[in-house]
Amino acid sequence: MGQNTKNQDESDNPFQETRTIDASAAEVVPQEIIISEQACSLLYQPHLLQNPVVNLLSGDSLPRAESSKIISSGGRGQAWFVEIDGLSCVLRKYRRGGMIARLVKHTYFSFNLENTRSVAEYRLLQWMHEQGLAVPLAVAASVCRWPFKFSPFYRAQILVQRIADVQTLDQLLIQRELSAIEWQRVAQCIRQFHNAGVYHADLNANNILLDKKGKVYLIDFDKSELRNSHTSSNMWMQDNLQRLKRSLLKQQLINSQYNFSRKNWQCLIDAYDASASI
Repeated sequence: MGQNTKNQDESDNPFQETRTIDASAAEVVPQEIIISEQACSLLYQPHLLQNPVVNLLSGDSLPRAESSKIISSGGRGQAWFVEIDGLSCVLRKYRRGGMIARLVKHTYFSFNLENTRSVAEYRLLQWMHEQGLAVPLAVAASVCRWPFKFSPFYRAQILVQRIADVQTLDQLLIQRELSAIEWQRVAQCIRQFHNAGVYHADLNANNILLDKKGKVYLIDFDKSELRNSHTSSNMWMQDNLQRLKRSLLKQQLINSQYNFSRKNWQCLIDAYDASASI
């Protein structure tokens, strides 16, 4: 995963922990469990899900949910708000974007479970949560081989805990202007991720959430990775910011009433630069 995590077997991999369960230590609750059956594998946190079936997130998972509501169906993923085991979650099914999606919509290639899109994102979310970064809690990740059990091709899903009472940055900018303090909080949040070495592969106005108390979260870390934040050249951080700026300008072209200006962006950049040591 990125510069620091390309080889999942290296000893300095920050995600590499003991994942096996000692059957004789029944009193110990494992941090996570992997179950496999037929062509599917499910990685999940047992304190959040109790005895799930292996195809909980794949196939006909929505009818098994206590309730569901679609969030999005286009772009690089399909997503739903779901209630599973009394837990409010977001279920996302990985989907290709761009030109390739016309040929292959849902299928990816990997022999190694750890290198699949859903498990890689699950591991990164788990690591970021342990670092105290503002991300949703990873609940489960699913990988199903397709079209047969030992195929290198797979389809993937991820389940994360839903963050209550939030709106995307995009939704807020359609409704109203953000205060200088709110822009500063967005900048400080992004800076914290960058200082931790987290490169967000799709940093845009729809992947930044603000709650009613002004706390800022980042979501959707598909294809994101850890990078070196301690080198003299940190162009990846600036590239990340420019990606966000492009998304804001794009939305501004779509909606003439979009509440975004050069002054807002400068406020964000000033706060980002001032937060270098956070």
